[in-house]
Amino acid sequence: MSAEPSPTPPGMSRRAFVGLTTLGAAAFACGETGVPAARVDSGDHGGPVDPILGQTCAPPSPGGGCELTPADIEGPFYLPDSPERSNLDTLGEAGVALALSGLVSDAACAPLASVIIEIWHADPSGAYDNSATHNYRGWVRSDADGRYAFTTLIPGRYPNAGTLRPAHIHLKIWRDGAEQLTTQLYFQGDPYLEEDPWAEPARTICLEPHEDGFAGVFDINI
Repeated sequence: MSAEPSPTPPGMSRRAFVGLTTLGAAAFACGETGVPAARVDSGDHGGPVDPILGQTCAPPSPGGGCELTPADIEGPFYLPDSPERSNLDTLGEAGVALALSGLVSDAACAPLASVIIEIWHADPSGAYDNSATHNYRGWVRSDADGRYAFTTLIPGRYPNAGTLRPAHIHLKIWRDGAEQLTTQLYFQGDPYLEEDPWAEPARTICLEPHEDGFAGVFDINI
């Protein structure tokens, strides 16, 4: 007798569900303070990412202000010279699709065009790729309206200091050839947010179902 297919949760496409069940848990051989290695996976498994998915996100409050986006640590896995590309999901790996977008503004809420938004993050298993292929790394320029967008996969978690770092994405913001900001964004609902020494609400975004995965908005003020 053939097994019945697993039901897909409401509001989640089959592709996203398959990616999520394949993703399972994230792990990495060393933490943020470890020595970078090219695509190392310890085989240990961290917490599942499912608590961060499929939330109902509150609309932004009117006149929410344009406070400067707080900085965060760079971490040991930054590599210069990443390619210009908006699609970081280039390997066909199992995972949960993420559409990340946002608006780049100044402290007066004026949109900023031609600002470089550079991102990098772990793969769905929690491993950083430090090879010359720059997997899960790339940058784009904000358009004439100050907007930017990436497509990628939700990064996995990995061990750090006896716990797990919550899923996160690193960003560097460049304007006129000068670095303006280094920071990280996190995801609401991640059970490891509270114990993480770097995560904070101002840099934590909500994810909602979107096409074959999920979408989140991270506005940047510099």
